[in-house]
Amino acid sequence: MEALKQQYGPLGHIPLAQDFYWDIPGEQLYTIEQEPADLTIGQLSEDSQFIKEGLARGIVGFDLLKASHLLRYISHTHPTLHLP
Repeated sequence: MEALKQQYGPLGHIPLAQDFYWDIPGEQLYTIEQEPADLTIGQLSEDSQFIKEGLARGIVGFDLLKASHLLRYISHTHPTLHLP
């Protein structure tokens, strides 16, 4: 978190240039023999809010899924982000 604060201010807030993304439902994600039939739309700001709520109630597995969407966005949009 300290690295994010150094690069993006006191809160370590990385701005979202895009908010929505395509998502493949879990049951189709690892079935590579078939092309996904049902793409859904996810929302990064909603994922972020869900994780913030999780900090208050206790993190569960579904929060990790939400975090993975945010981490993927950061890795695509900030490839030079340095986290020592």
